[in-house]
Amino acid sequence: MFITFFDIFLLSVVFYLMMKRILLFLLIILPLSTIIAGTPNNHCSAALPIVYDSDLVGYGYTLVANETVIDVKTESNLAKYQVTPENINPPGLYYELLGMELGTVKNAIITPDQGFQPSDPSYGYLSGLTLYFNNLKIYEINGYHITDIPTGGPPPGSFGYIFIRISIALVSIAAAGLIGYGGYRLYPRILGKKCAVCKTIAIGTCKKCGRVFCERCYSNGCPYCKSRTLIRFK
Repeated sequence: MFITFFDIFLLSVVFYLMMKRILLFLLIILPLSTIIAGTPNNHCSAALPIVYDSDLVGYGYTLVANETVIDVKTESNLAKYQVTPENINPPGLYYELLGMELGTVKNAIITPDQGFQPSDPSYGYLSGLTLYFNNLKIYEINGYHITDIPTGGPPPGSFGYIFIRISIALVSIAAAGLIGYGGYRLYPRILGKKCAVCKTIAIGTCKKCGRVFCERCYSNGCPYCKSRTLIRFK
């Protein structure tokens, strides 16, 4: 859902200048009720979950050391741990996981000082080596799985999402401008065209020169072109 409350507010202001108050009420209530009723959750408008300390995270990777593939974790056999310095091994991986968004992928390089320790029962033989966690991907954060991400449009924060939002904003502004200008031309009484002489609300246009005047200033004809034909606003 790419329509925001700001979009509705902008259009409502324009229509308020063109229509009666009861129509403004309908223009606000009906779109809002449609959007609220048609939005099943807040994931479309909210940012994707991010890994924080102590989150329960499921992730996959391909561990490479000394140009050899050591271990592979995929979506079917995720590494799933609570992200704390005590639970994540090697220590450097803890810092790489922090801040990653659900569904994002990166290649992480763990230097030897943040790698496995010699006392590690499974990977002690990798101590002193640079570790490469290729295709490090977050599949799950606190039970919220990657498959729960809405697919109705680009994810918030992506280039496609930002491009669409900017495009909609520009179209909304252009539409508001056109509607406002059209209302000014078609409904001068409502939008209040000002008399060319005294600047009060005008009641008609001089047929000859096109200037607008109030009743009093045109009582003796157009003060500019001397025409006596006033085309009154409807």
